Amino acid sequence: MGLLIFLIVFPAIAALILLFLRNERLSAFVVQVCADVVALASITLLFTNFHQGCQYFKLDYAFIEKIILVLEVFMAGFILYTAVKHKKYLIAGLITLQFLISGGFDLFFGHGITVAHHLFVDKLSIIMALIIGIIGGFICIYAIGYMKSFHSLHRKEVKDNRSFFFFILFIFLSAMFGIIFSNNLIWLYFFWEVTTLCSFLLIGYKKTEEARNNAFKALEYNLIGGLAFAVAIPYLYFSAGIVELDKIMLLGKASVLIPVVLICFAGLTKSAQLPFSSWLLGAMVAPTPVSALLHSSTMVKAGFISLSGLLLYCRVLCQVLFWR
Repeated sequence: MGLLIFLIVFPAIAALILLFLRNERLSAFVVQVCADVVALASITLLFTNFHQGCQYFKLDYAFIEKIILVLEVFMAGFILYTAVKHKKYLIAGLITLQFLISGGFDLFFGHGITVAHHLFVDKLSIIMALIIGIIGGFICIYAIGYMKSFHSLHRKEVKDNRSFFFFILFIFLSAMFGIIFSNNLIWLYFFWEVTTLCSFLLIGYKKTEEARNNAFKALEYNLIGGLAFAVAIPYLYFSAGIVELDKIMLLGKASVLIPVVLICFAGLTKSAQLPFSSWLLGAMVAPTPVSALLHSSTMVKAGFISLSGLLLYCRVLCQVLFWR
C-alpha cells in the first residue's frame, strides 16, 4: 500500500516544489530526478505486485475526505470564475450543477458512508502505472528542453511560465495514479476531475484565442462526462448502498446498470470517442509535451479502460439477469 500512496502523493509534492522554483537549472534537475523516481517506483510496483493478484487496501484517515472536499470547492470555484469571466455560461452551468450534486452528497451523506477498501492494485492498474510512470515521466523530461526552445522562439507571444507548466504536468501524473488505484468511487471521481482541470490549463497554456477556445471546448466536453459521473455516485449509493468499484462488479442487480452506464458515458467523453472527439484534436494547439501526455500516455487511456471495462460488466450482468 505504501508504494501506491507514494505514487499518488510524490508527484503532487514535486509539483508544489516546481511551482515555486525560479532557477532554470535547478528546476530542470528537479524535473529529471522526480520523473526518474516516478518511473522507478512504477517499475518497482511491477516486480513486487504483478504476481500477487488483486489486492485491496483501507485508509483510516478521515481528513483525506475533508481535503478532497476543500479541493473540489476550490476547483469548482476556479472553473466557475473562469467560465463567467469569458462568458462561457454553459460551462458555468455544468460546473455549478456538478458541484451541487457531488459536493452536496459529500457534505450531507459522506460522513455516513462506510468504505471497506479505498485503494486497490491489480495487473491492469500496474500496466497503467507503467504507462503513466515511464511514458509520462519521459514526457516531463522531454519537456525540459522543449519548453526552453519553445519560449526562446515565442518569447514575445507567450509568457514564460514554465514553473506553472511543470506544476500542472506533475499534478496530472498524480491524479492519473489516483484514478487507476482508487477503489472508492468518490476518490476516483475527484482524481477524474483533477485531470479535467489540468487538461484545460495545459491546452490553454499559450493564452491565444485559439488555445483558449480549444481549452474551453475540452473543458465543456469533459464536464458533461463529469456530470454523468457525479450523478452516478449518489444514484449507486441510494440504490445499492455502495460506492466501491469492486462491489459494483460483484453486485448482480439491474439497478446498477444505470450508474454503470453513466460512468461509461464519462469514459466516452474522457477518451474522446465520437461524438466528443473534437476536443482532443483541438488539444494539438498546446505545446507538444501536452499533446503527447493527453493523446498517447495517460488520460485518454483512463477513459478507454473505464469505458471498456464497465461495458463488459454491463454485458455480463445483462446475460445473467435476462438470458440465464
